[in-house]
Order: sequence, then structure tokens, then C-alpha cells
Amino acid sequence: MASPLPPADPRGKHFDEFEIGERFLSPGRTITEADVVAFAGLSGDWNPLHTDEEFAKRTPFRRRIAHGMLVNSIASGLGNQTGLFDGTTLALLEMVIRYKDPVLFGDTIHLELTVAEKREATSPRRGVVVFGTTVRNQRGEAVVEGHWVVLMKRRASARAEVS
Repeated sequence: MASPLPPADPRGKHFDEFEIGERFLSPGRTITEADVVAFAGLSGDWNPLHTDEEFAKRTPFRRRIAHGMLVNSIASGLGNQTGLFDGTTLALLEMVIRYKDPVLFGDTIHLELTVAEKREATSPRRGVVVFGTTVRNQRGEAVVEGHWVVLMKRRASARAEVS
């Protein structure tokens, strides 16, 4: 009987590989009406601001806008598409979200992540990274800002140095 293969080395970055001030950009993603309808069905949030064009014409936005939580959910996926977190994230500890401007149907957004802080964790096998987050539209305007606090794995060699 063959022995099982050892686990694959994660492709993501480890705690000790991040540098304060380091910046990462995600690919872009266009927000569609189908995204908004699917999110409304999934979340149960059928607020007419997102789903009723006639209602939305009477709002300050003058048209339907994407749910803020939809934009944040897509931003989370865009963060994962960078590959930074692939196999090295242990937990998302905190997410702070500030909505700056609406995201309209047809807007293309991308995520900017900046390493703002690194903290030791209680275990030498992990550390906490605080990422400043900005979601920008196709015009470069910040539509969402905030930060993510993420518990990350350390590299095995870094663990040995700490022990």
C-alpha cells in the first residue's frame, strides 16, 4: 500500500513574507444586473434601491445600485484571486467596511490591499496581518474602504527561529 502524498506547499504568502507598506492589486470584475438579482435571492435583501428601476429613479442615485454587501463579497473573492491567501489563511478575524460611493450596474471594480500592520499571535506558528483595503471603480474612485485583519500561517523555517 502506497503512503499518502505529503500536503502540497501552499501558494499563498505567509505571515513572515509580508512587508509593511507592500501593496497588491486584484484583477477587475464587472458588476452585472444578474449579480444583483442573484445576491438579492441569496441574501433575501430585495430592497427596491437595488431591484426596482422605477423606485430607484426617485432616489439620490437616480438608478439602481449594487448592494454594499455584494460589493464587499466580490472584493473578498478578488482578494483571493490575488493568490496571497491560497493555503496560508487561517481565519478572517475582522473586516471593517466604509462605503464611500455607490457601485452601479456595469461598473468594473478591483481591490487594492496594503499591508498596514503585522502582529505576533499567541502561537509561533501564525501571525496577524492587517490589510488596508480599497475597492475602486473603473474611474479609479474609491467606492469602499476599510481593513481586514487576517490570521496567517508562518513558514516552517520562521517557526524554528521563533521557538
